[in-house]
Order: sequence, then structure tokens, then C-alpha cells
Amino acid sequence: MTRPVSAHAVCALGSLCILLLARLPSCEGTADASPAGDIATLFRSPFSGQSDLGGGNSTTRPAESMIWKLASALIPPMDGTSEMDVIEKQLEWKHDLVLWILPSNVKEALPELVKSWVANYVLGTSLYLLLGATWCFFTYFVFRNTRFGISEENLPSAADVLEQVKVSMMSIPLYTMLPPFAEYFIKGGWTLTYGKVESVGWGMYCAYFVLYMASVEFGVYWMHRKLHELRIGYTYLHATHHVYNKENTLSPMAGLAFHPLDGMLQAAPYVWTLYLVPMHFLTHELLLFATAVWTTSIHDCVYLGGEPVMGAGYHLIHHTTYKHNYGHYLTCCDWLFNTLRTPDEQAAKVKSK
Repeated sequence: MTRPVSAHAVCALGSLCILLLARLPSCEGTADASPAGDIATLFRSPFSGQSDLGGGNSTTRPAESMIWKLASALIPPMDGTSEMDVIEKQLEWKHDLVLWILPSNVKEALPELVKSWVANYVLGTSLYLLLGATWCFFTYFVFRNTRFGISEENLPSAADVLEQVKVSMMSIPLYTMLPPFAEYFIKGGWTLTYGKVESVGWGMYCAYFVLYMASVEFGVYWMHRKLHELRIGYTYLHATHHVYNKENTLSPMAGLAFHPLDGMLQAAPYVWTLYLVPMHFLTHELLLFATAVWTTSIHDCVYLGGEPVMGAGYHLIHHTTYKHNYGHYLTCCDWLFNTLRTPDEQAAKVKSK
């Protein structure tokens, strides 16, 4: 069971080493010929064109300059001559977070959809593995047998967790095809996406955000519910995720363990709402990654309260009853359409049996 995961890790590490070695010749002939100098020169590529700390002061130490450049590179650009100019700069910034390691001629030869997919795949995979592993560590080891962790008897087996990782790693390449197509339509001007907050003002930004999230919440609720109620949807798609139907089989790594088409369908409201409600582009992009964080948290089986937030306690009920708590972030749609069951109600049901 663990072999596909190990193979994926080895291939990824091998590809990274090859790319790093391909870049090392560009470090030759520099003033600092040491390994540290080579690495510093190698990492200079994504930060080209950005000023050194202190406006180019020659007394600035190399380490301080590198830290400043790194921090600057992680901040998305906010300026531009037009809405689309801002959006295109932010897309280029996101792509360069990953693609800076490629030689410039290779990067420029790649089609935009390919560049976008590679960037989203690498960022999405990294987020899933790092966040999931960190979450498991704190939930199962640091906070074990406390309110913020899992009790000893409800710990999932290593086999279940690794199976969830395997399913997720097979699906992420397809999940990450959705953002590139969304970006294609955004750049084509077919959506209501805008690039500058000041073009609408903070008041309308907040109003549009609420409308956007209301539409997403409604869309995710009904998409999720129909994946249960339509036999073809459940049998061929959603059942892949619901093999984890007990507290001791769920883990944070189950957050993306879906059939790839299932995951894309449930994320689709984030895209189609762009045609209905004006939405700030960078906020939209961040929400896609926030969804990965959220789905990690609701599969850890740690209930901390907080209604109307659809936390892990509510989602655990969904995995055990199959007909309650279909919502995304909030319980509102479940309350409105009479599919809500609270942890207190579920505990009372179990106790009465």
C-alpha cells in the first residue's frame, strides 16, 4: 500500500535534484565560488529586478539582502495600469513561486495552461502533505487524549492514513486542472473578476465577498447532497471518500481523498460564481487554498464547538449517517433544508439506543 506513495516521493525528489543541477552552471564565474555562494546565486533567480535592502547600499550584508529578497518575492504585486494588468502580474507571481527554478527559455516555451497547472499542482501537493502531516502530528501526538486531540482508542491506523494519502496523490493532478481553466476564462474577460480593491471600494468588496461566499456555500451544499442522493454520483464518485465512515478511520489526510471528478464538482461553485458575482482575483485564489486547509481540519474528528461553523464534529456525523450536514463552511444550508444534525443531537441518538 505504501509503495505508490514512496514512488511518488522518490520521483519528485529526483526531479527536483535534476532541476537544481541544471541550474548550477549559471552559478559559475561568480565572485563567491563556495557552495553557499552557489546556492545564494541559484536562489537569486526568482527575485531578479527587486531592489536590495536599503536601496542598494553596498554595506548591506548578503544574508540580509537574501532575506529581504525572499520576503519581497512572497508578497504578490498589487500595482498595475488596469484590472487585467494586476491579475496577469499576480498570476505570473504565483507561477514564479514554482517555475523560477526552470531556465527562462524553457519557462517561456511552456503554454500558459501548462505553467498554471504545474504551479497549482506543486503548491497544492506541498500544502496537502505539509499541512496534513503537521496536523496529524499535533492531533495524534502533541494533543493526544486532550480536548484538542484524539483519544487513544480513536486513533486511525497507519494503513488507513497511508491509503488516504495514496488516493489524494492520485487525485491532486486532476483537482489542480480546475484553477488553470478558471484563470483562462478570467484572463479572457469572461467573468466578473477584478484586480484592484480600490476599483470597487472596501464596502463593495465586503458586500461582493459575502454574496460570493453565499453562492459558493449554496452550490457546495447541493452538489454534495446530490452526490449522495443520486445513485450514479454516490456509487461511482462519492463512495471513494465515504469508505472512511468511523472516527477511527478518518484523519486530516482524508481531506482530499476523493475521486478526482468528485473533488472538481464540489469545487466548481468557486468557479461558476465568478460569472455571477464580482470577485477580487487574489481573494478568489486564496480561497481555493483555504478550502484545502478547511477540508483538512474537518476530517480530524476534533470538535471544538462554534456553530454555525461546520466543524469536525458536524462533519463526523456526516460520515456516519450519510444524510446530514452537507454544508461547506457553515450549517446554514443544512438548517434551511432540514438536513442539520448537531453533535448534541447525535450523542442523544446514540445514547438512546
